[in-house]
Amino acid sequence: MPTYNHICTNKECNHEWEDEYSIKQDPPKICPKCNQETAKRMISGSVCTKIELYGDELMSKLRADGQKIKQQAMHDEKVLADIVGPSYEHNVKNFGG
Repeated sequence: MPTYNHICTNKECNHEWEDEYSIKQDPPKICPKCNQETAKRMISGSVCTKIELYGDELMSKLRADGQKIKQQAMHDEKVLADIVGPSYEHNVKNFGG
């Protein structure tokens, strides 16, 4: 079962904890320390980095990153090939696509 990191967004609490539960389960909403409905699951990068984006902020960041990659792919065939994989390079070289 995966282990998830959580944080309480209540500024007076800011409790951080780990919890194990199924990926199919909803994350907890209640902070175990202050008992408020302020718990959020954190998305972690490497050991040294934490990305603290939730809900709409996370979706906005993902959309912006997607648009940036799309623009790069339109101007750089290597970026496009990295996105669509080896079949694209094969088709371009062999069929003039």
